[in-house]
Amino acid sequence: MKLTLSALTLALAALPELASAGFAASCSWSWQEPKYVVATCAKKDGTPWRTRQDMNLCVGVDQLTGRLVSRDTGNAFIECWDTRKDGNTDLKSTCWNWHEEEVRGNLNIDAFMQNLDGWLWCHGHRSAPY
Repeated sequence: MKLTLSALTLALAALPELASAGFAASCSWSWQEPKYVVATCAKKDGTPWRTRQDMNLCVGVDQLTGRLVSRDTGNAFIECWDTRKDGNTDLKSTCWNWHEEEVRGNLNIDAFMQNLDGWLWCHGHRSAPY
């Protein structure tokens, strides 16, 4: 099967938007208990768009260490508490580890969250209007 140059150019042009993480540069956000990132993000045309992402769809807990990890449908905020925004890219939370000890840790959510035309995305999950 041959790809024409124009088809290949169009396909490559779509890749950065689909593959790049890093929502913090184009969004302002806050943590909303019990499990949400609420963000106002710039759409492609520059207009603001407000959404809310259920972070139980994006973050889990490493059971051995008790630390937050990027994980599809991880349900971290069933097990973690005292969660808050830390800086412009991190969530800080307290969770239980395997030995039932409290562990306080950070997770850089900018590493796996995306702003795609105003919507937050993580692991294939799109945020909801807010």
